[in-house]
Amino acid sequence: MPPAGTTVFAPVAIPSHAPLVRVPIPTACGICRAPASAGYSMCTSCRDVAIALQRPLVPVSAIALVGTTSALYRALRQYKSGEPGVAARQSQWLSGVLHRFAERHLRCVAPDGVDVTVVVPSSRDGRPGPHPFESIVRAAACFPMLLDALVPGAGTLAHRRPAPDGYRLRRDVAGRRVLLVDDVYTSGAHLQTAASALEQAGARCVQALVVGRFVRSPPAPRAACPCCER
Repeated sequence: MPPAGTTVFAPVAIPSHAPLVRVPIPTACGICRAPASAGYSMCTSCRDVAIALQRPLVPVSAIALVGTTSALYRALRQYKSGEPGVAARQSQWLSGVLHRFAERHLRCVAPDGVDVTVVVPSSRDGRPGPHPFESIVRAAACFPMLLDALVPGAGTLAHRRPAPDGYRLRRDVAGRRVLLVDDVYTSGAHLQTAASALEQAGARCVQALVVGRFVRSPPAPRAACPCCER
């Protein structure tokens, strides 16, 4: 819990049809916590995705805001590398990052608990087998049952371009509390499309966790959890 007297700015789901609303500082996106234009409630990426989906977005917890020069962002790029040694080393490191965060802060991300964990699948049909991030999540050994609930749908997904039919369900999630996890949140098109599919399939609630929220100019690193300030 935050120290006495500390003001907590919790993420809120904002209707997709709502215009950008001026709110008091701090100027952080109410969905992904990335920097937003001064006085606005959402960053431009989340706003575009919300308008395209015409649904409230799922608030996202990011372990860190990352830029192109950060070691964490480099690991998130290289774990899918074609160089086996590099990919294995970075995968192991990312599993450790996830394990340490989940051990301390999973209840911050999902205070009502989690029944199943779902990894946002790749929207590319050319990658054989499961998304490599699934192996990292499984190795972290701190998450509830991993469920391959989603597969690519008919819709085309791109940067800031979600699609209501971008994913389809292959497993039943009705009534379940879902933790939706992904490696990097850039514009949110993939993760928010996946969250929308889960919600429309009857998931009781969907909480989202990503390792890194990519921003062009990340602020100074913080050791505290944005949820509980520990």
